[in-house]
Amino acid sequence: MDFKLKAQSGDSIAVPRLIFSRLDSADEISIRVALYILATNVTDPEQIARDLKLRSTRTAESALLWWAGAGLLEQVKPDAIVTESTPAPLTWSEIAAATRTDPMIANLMECAQNAFGRPLSRTEMQKLVRLYLQDGFDPEVIMLCLTYLAANEKRTIGALTHELKSWQNEGVATGEDADRHLQKLALRRQREAFVCQLLKMETSALTLGEKKAIARWYEEFGYDDTMVSEAVLQGGANSDVWYVNGILRKWNGKGLRTIHEVRGYGSNDNSISRNIRVDRAQPSGNDFLKNAMERPRRLKRKD
Repeated sequence: MDFKLKAQSGDSIAVPRLIFSRLDSADEISIRVALYILATNVTDPEQIARDLKLRSTRTAESALLWWAGAGLLEQVKPDAIVTESTPAPLTWSEIAAATRTDPMIANLMECAQNAFGRPLSRTEMQKLVRLYLQDGFDPEVIMLCLTYLAANEKRTIGALTHELKSWQNEGVATGEDADRHLQKLALRRQREAFVCQLLKMETSALTLGEKKAIARWYEEFGYDDTMVSEAVLQGGANSDVWYVNGILRKWNGKGLRTIHEVRGYGSNDNSISRNIRVDRAQPSGNDFLKNAMERPRRLKRKD
């Protein structure tokens, strides 16, 4: 079959010859990162990792360093980076004045003290009020996040700040968003426990990368517990999260969505599923020993 390049209608970008000269030495991720940068002009490793669904931010950083060494990018000196000025923390008198006009501040402090199980220090109060008044987080989101953290034995303002930013990256902006996100987090924990039970490991042993991989099986690939169980079965006794991740990634890439499809795929391919026994849902009803003595004997013909 022959192919030819289709005519372009203006939706294109210029690609430096340097990239073509490095095709034989750059890996797949580096090529993807280079094309992404050319299309978006974004070099922030966190955003690159999120948009390209890379395993970690470090993977994006490695690709950026590789292209800097190749001459496509240049590293900016720290003093050349323009940063937005950070607002000064509210003083205690400013917090007191704001509390008199905004009763939500008192509600936030009360919620935080109940979640932490102790009175807040002055510094903690300043940081809490800053999340609301200066960083712009919805007070209902803050209170729901405090309750979630307390249930997971995380009772610090630092943990609250980190979790709120994580929720913000997930698109949480209102109390309704937070409710849906908490349901998703609870479902993720159930799935993590299910996978750990299959792999005979403790949930506490899961790394952040493994948790993200498990979430991807269900939320991105669209597989259910049955397909995950099948992947663990086909992986064998020595399976771990990353081995099962490889199996499910392969199935997803092949467009295999059911157990019947993955077992059929294994019977026509040298994959790990080739030795899986496929049992009938119902017995066939054929008994090959029935009337065996009455059948005519078939003797081997002598030539």
